[in-house]
Amino acid sequence: MDLLELVKKRESCRSFTGEPVKDELLREIVEAGRLAPSACNSQPWKFYVVMSGGERMEQMRLAAQIAGNNKFAAKASAFIVVFREKPNYSERVGQVLFGREFSAIDIGLAVENIVLAAAERGLGTCILGMFTESKVKECIGLGKRDKRKVELVIAVGVPVSSVPRPKKRKAEEEIAVYLR
Repeated sequence: MDLLELVKKRESCRSFTGEPVKDELLREIVEAGRLAPSACNSQPWKFYVVMSGGERMEQMRLAAQIAGNNKFAAKASAFIVVFREKPNYSERVGQVLFGREFSAIDIGLAVENIVLAAAERGLGTCILGMFTESKVKECIGLGKRDKRKVELVIAVGVPVSSVPRPKKRKAEEEIAVYLR
């Protein structure tokens, strides 16, 4: 499948079968995240992967649900918890000089690689920005002394349907200007 087809196939899955995802597939999609580009090759990310078959799964399913949101996470088969690590010196200098949070952009690039790799393998993902951070940290074995912030949680699983929903996107003329 070419890249544009893959991008069209990827969606925020909110209906998982609950069927386990093979460890090998999880390692492959995390590898895609590891290979993402980053400013000054800083690679300011750390991924904690909660896989099915362990005692942590139920904790993560609950931690991923908050204030009535993300109920579909109860059927996810794995979760990838994404932390932003301290960027290297060069990237930190660039952030000061140019006033941009390059590490946040880097995290976005890594996460996009992960969700595209998952879609290519027939898996569904949903990038979660709402979750109970303290419960997520507790689930993966981090204490309150760990001051890093959980940036995102990616729910991963086998989608109930392999047919993507139509995408609702702005028209090209609303988002792109072509110049010569």
